[in-house]
Amino acid sequence: MIMKFLKLLLVLCLLPGPTRAAEAPDPTPKLREQLRGVMLQLRTAQTESANAQVAQAAAEQRNTELVAKVTDLGKRNATLVSQAATDKTAADKALAALTTKLAESERRTVQCTAALEKWQAGYAQAAALARSKEDERAKLAAEALVLKRTIADRETKNIALFNTANEILDRFENYALGKALAAREPFIGTTRVKIETLVQGYRDKILDQRLGVRKPAPKP
Repeated sequence: MIMKFLKLLLVLCLLPGPTRAAEAPDPTPKLREQLRGVMLQLRTAQTESANAQVAQAAAEQRNTELVAKVTDLGKRNATLVSQAATDKTAADKALAALTTKLAESERRTVQCTAALEKWQAGYAQAAALARSKEDERAKLAAEALVLKRTIADRETKNIALFNTANEILDRFENYALGKALAAREPFIGTTRVKIETLVQGYRDKILDQRLGVRKPAPKP
């Protein structure tokens, strides 16, 4: 539109003026001056238009780059969100597994503690029983030693008593026989048998009582 106006203005400047133009001042210089001004404005406008187009192209390029960056960031964000969701799921599973293991460990700890306490109680009871048995054994050993000494002492006394009793019976037998002979008893043989039987009976009783063990009497 501007180019058409400039061409029209140039044609008007080149046309010859009316007959009375000789009488009036020539407008050509003024028109030329206006044409020069318009041309400068046109060049300025063209330069500004070119600069605007360059700026628009640069802006469009930057906008395209920004859109690409935004798209790429969106993709990365989606990837990160997906990865975060996957990581959260894995973390939840690991946490659940650890919670289960912790509960199992605590349960085993309670069982082990109870078993240990039970074992300690059993051990203490067994130790007390062992001490009691040891005390009883020591007491029985002491009693056995005393009994052994008592038996030995009684054995000694029994042997002495046995010897003494035999000596007494021997003397009694000799005395009884001697007395019977001195009396000139006509049945000396019968008296000897009676005395020997009596002495043997006493000997048997002494043997039965030797170690403090009394044999049961024969049934009548």
